[in-house]
Amino acid sequence: MRLNGVNLYFERHGEHGRTDRPPLVLIHGYLSSCFSFRRLIPHLRNDYPIFALDLPGFGRSEKSPAFHYSLENYGKLVLDFLRAHDIKEAVLIGHSMGGQIALQAAYQDATRVLKVVGLAAAGYMGRVRRSLVMLSYTPFFHRLLKLYFAKKDVMAEFLSVTHDRSIITQEMMDGYLEPLKETAFYRSLVRLMRHREGDLPPAALHRIQTPVLLIWGDKDRIVPPDIGLRFVRDLPNAELIVFENVGHLIPEERPEETAARIRAFLESNEPAR
Repeated sequence: MRLNGVNLYFERHGEHGRTDRPPLVLIHGYLSSCFSFRRLIPHLRNDYPIFALDLPGFGRSEKSPAFHYSLENYGKLVLDFLRAHDIKEAVLIGHSMGGQIALQAAYQDATRVLKVVGLAAAGYMGRVRRSLVMLSYTPFFHRLLKLYFAKKDVMAEFLSVTHDRSIITQEMMDGYLEPLKETAFYRSLVRLMRHREGDLPPAALHRIQTPVLLIWGDKDRIVPPDIGLRFVRDLPNAELIVFENVGHLIPEERPEETAARIRAFLESNEPAR
């Protein structure tokens, strides 16, 4: 769909399931796409309508040179997506950077965001280092960035984000790496480096009254569980669940258990049917 001047790719699931419950909107993390939720969706689509988004600059969405790649603007885009589909209330489920974007949306419009689920949600990060932002204005910096990623040890990178190595397959690696082959992706990544402001500060988190479920892996080396503990202190209505022997890619490593926890969280205040 065309939204806010950008061609946005999204997937819809669960059309034939229950429609009397609020839709789930899945928001992926940094360097990812809605592909990262493919193992989680089957466990939820019979119970909830689901929308999975590729954020501008990622996956199959447009790598627009005009989009402002700030977290605040990503949060606004999610809310505009809800309005475009006439969704009055939704549950936002965000992984890593997507968790921070979900909180941004809840901060901007608490009436439309019913609940938030953060899967290893990013938090308490400042702006990109000024020296790196200045370096990004070097001619053809996006090509240097592409070369940098091309030289990285792919298997080592996947081992750093997962604890259960048995889930790493060629299909999984191809799904995450395919969008990274586009030159336009690196142009967007450069803009994200320039535009990304710091995460919501504690003062802003204190004002989010939306119920929040935080799910973490105790072996997460990308966003450590300590971030979840800080969120619990700063968010007025948050609970934290920590899975044992799980890394950063929670939807990949524990899709069934994650879905069960989400379902229990969402149904906890539902009236008996």
